[in-house]
Amino acid sequence: MRSGRNRRQSVVWKAFALLLAGLAITAVIFSFEKPRRASPRITVSAVSSFNSGGLVPGPTVTAPSKSLGAVAANRDIWLAISWKFSGEARMLNAVTVGGVPARRLVRSNEVPDSANSEIWMVSAGSGDALENTISVDIAFTFDGGNPSITTQVYRVIGASEIPAVSAAAGRDFSISITIPNKGVALISLIATGTISGSLSNVTEDFNALCGKNFLGIHASKNSTFRQSVTARFSGSATAAFAAVALRRANSRLSKS
Repeated sequence: MRSGRNRRQSVVWKAFALLLAGLAITAVIFSFEKPRRASPRITVSAVSSFNSGGLVPGPTVTAPSKSLGAVAANRDIWLAISWKFSGEARMLNAVTVGGVPARRLVRSNEVPDSANSEIWMVSAGSGDALENTISVDIAFTFDGGNPSITTQVYRVIGASEIPAVSAAAGRDFSISITIPNKGVALISLIATGTISGSLSNVTEDFNALCGKNFLGIHASKNSTFRQSVTARFSGSATAAFAAVALRRANSRLSKS
């Protein structure tokens, strides 16, 4: 009898321990995001951009005096970035916004490559180091070489700092991502074998040539309902894509 009771107690304690472990993992995941009020929808503004115009001295490239848009309590700054080297396999190691480190959410290639598209973000709302800042220098530090680079700066209000989903494609003509209800998608593209092209089914916020055979496109897409969106590239060569879909702040507590 006693051994049976002990076994049952052991099973209960093991289940309780697993529950506590699960709660701890969840707490770690959401510790990256500051508590913030729920928002009825996300507001996204393309506030500034940068085009190096071709290869520039590296390994650190600085985009001077870039606008972050108006100050707001729940403001985040999201950066759509595309870059290229002349035949060298490199990596973008760090991005700072006004000296504040940003964090990378997704990139098209996870290994060193001669070209890549990426999306980074930094908090810039109440209580953050950038809370009262409207214009900054943005620095991109690579692991060497002389890069060419384009960037679109987005001011995002009312979004979770943790994407609902991210997507990447190394060499393709399209990328698909599911946008949450009242959410938004940000998409970054680099095409290195063409000098022209466009991205359909989204709003192009930046589309420009950056030196020889480097086309950068940065785009966004708002959605009032949950939907899957496929952005298609019309250029003659394949492209590298990086994308995130943002949910509303605290929307994990709702059915959106």
